[in-house]
Amino acid sequence: MENPDLTSADAPSDPNTPEAVLENYLDEHDYEIFRALNENGRISDTELAERVGLSRTAVRRRREKLQESDVLEILAVIVLQEADLADAQVLVSFNQHVSSDVRTEFITMLIDEGLVYNTSSCLGEYDLVFSAWHTDLNALKEYIWDLFDGEEIVDDYTIIPLLKTWKAWDKELDRP
Repeated sequence: MENPDLTSADAPSDPNTPEAVLENYLDEHDYEIFRALNENGRISDTELAERVGLSRTAVRRRREKLQESDVLEILAVIVLQEADLADAQVLVSFNQHVSSDVRTEFITMLIDEGLVYNTSSCLGEYDLVFSAWHTDLNALKEYIWDLFDGEEIVDDYTIIPLLKTWKAWDKELDRP
């Protein structure tokens, strides 16, 4: 959704800011709505309107349009570090001799797993990266081993335990 409200003169000067990256999807008001909802997903439309300088009706329309177009989703996440839970990134190389149906089945299995919170295709040495969590690192390792048990698709994998998170979902958790 191209943003007709931003001209090239209005574009952020630093191309590496969230505003610059999102300029084709969100105008200044939409971005401020996103930021406010990211801080507090339960903020009322009235409070949101005061914060971004628009009427309640305008804010509600903008929020609903962003949600209906799937550009914005309001969700709750467990901050794993704060709950003292273990998480890891798992990098997976596929056996190149398996069919695309087998790859699709494996990816679908990961999507359906409750302790897997992100699954993405990637380029380079690995074919897939996913994020998983559990009570502790040993339980997490066992869980991942169980996921791979009997899976002919997995040629190789690397588990990268995450020990400290400073920022997650655009929320600062701590400073080094």
